[in-house]
Amino acid sequence: MGRTTWTDVPTALRMQVEELLGGPVEHATSQAGGWSPGGADRVMTTGGRRAFVKTLSRARNPDGFAFHEQESRVMALLPATVQAPRLLATLRHDDWIALVLDDVAGRHPGARGDGSEVTAVLDALDTLPVATGPLAALPRAAEDLVEEFGAWDRMREAGIPDVVPTAVAERAAAFAELARDGAAAADGEHLLHLDCRADNLLVDADGVVWVIDWPWAGIGAHWLDPLTYLLDTLVRGEDVDVEHHLANHRVFAGVSSGAVDAVLAGLAGMFLEKAARPAPPAMPTLRDFQRSEGLAAAEWLARRGSV
Repeated sequence: MGRTTWTDVPTALRMQVEELLGGPVEHATSQAGGWSPGGADRVMTTGGRRAFVKTLSRARNPDGFAFHEQESRVMALLPATVQAPRLLATLRHDDWIALVLDDVAGRHPGARGDGSEVTAVLDALDTLPVATGPLAALPRAAEDLVEEFGAWDRMREAGIPDVVPTAVAERAAAFAELARDGAAAADGEHLLHLDCRADNLLVDADGVVWVIDWPWAGIGAHWLDPLTYLLDTLVRGEDVDVEHHLANHRVFAGVSSGAVDAVLAGLAGMFLEKAARPAPPAMPTLRDFQRSEGLAAAEWLARRGSV
């Protein structure tokens, strides 16, 4: 199932976007990538105004539609200090939704493969504030992670699945013991993105990183998103000294080695348990991706000497 394109969007909804932007859309460039079948279009009006428009019909993907609704609610609450595009409006027509945002002219970080943009990413994540006011009503990450990070115990009880390499399976008991403290370690009071990978970040011409795609936002430890981004660099094979960033970037100040170990163990089990499940329809590569995430977390933890 391919992405929705700008011409797939109902005319009435496109007209609402054009009215908001002050003129007809002259160019629309659909963005590839991502898991959603919804539209992701960079548009420009005849007057030169640019915007980024995310569209989806409920009929095509009810779950995705709910994510768009939640992202709209989250982005409306983000303070200006967070390095995220501004939500201009949320528009609706029949069973369609459109999120219209400021367009960030940029690219995903990490393409050079040399780790040169990692600090800029961590700087952007450091702008996420303590969650106060309406933000404080977002889900607490630790509450979900209690279940997710129990994956090692479940896999040990049911039998370690074949997607887990022997060298990792042999240390399952040690992973399980560490992971039991992972949810508590990830608890905190900061706004979190909770899906922090390169494809949810953009680097602009000035080297500033912008955080995009917010449907999973929650509350937890300030360093959790930065840690998962470092894990993402390993999954993608970037040349990154992740331990250097853990030791030196301010976003990790005061974080104990034990907390990092517990969360990495939890993430390893969570991703490997998911990787053993059948692939969802229209997402045939998801399980391989999750296996890569789980193995990267397990291997990082092993290099730290904790298992």
